[in-house]
Amino acid sequence: MSELQSYRGDDYFPRDARRASRAISRHQAGAQVRTSQIDADTDVAIAKMDAGTAATGVASAAVLKVARLHEQLELMAPSASTRLNYLGESHMMFMGESVTDLHRDLRRR
Repeated sequence: MSELQSYRGDDYFPRDARRASRAISRHQAGAQVRTSQIDADTDVAIAKMDAGTAATGVASAAVLKVARLHEQLELMAPSASTRLNYLGESHMMFMGESVTDLHRDLRRR
């Protein structure tokens, strides 16, 4: 015949299993949050690189346009060469400063 056993209270396995399960769940959730943060940071870095590249390309194209125009105007009026040089250099400096300002702003964000 079977005997009835009384509950002694020293069987901690179910409680320990729940505690371990919660710890594992917290760890997995933390890993997912960290992974999401890394993904978001990567997206921001790529967007900054794209913005910097686009701005540098536009500035380079603008400087090239002014340089070509400068050459044409210099052929038409050689006496205005010094003034045209000043305007061309001023434009080039403005383009460089604008790109530098953008790069600085992007680093701060």
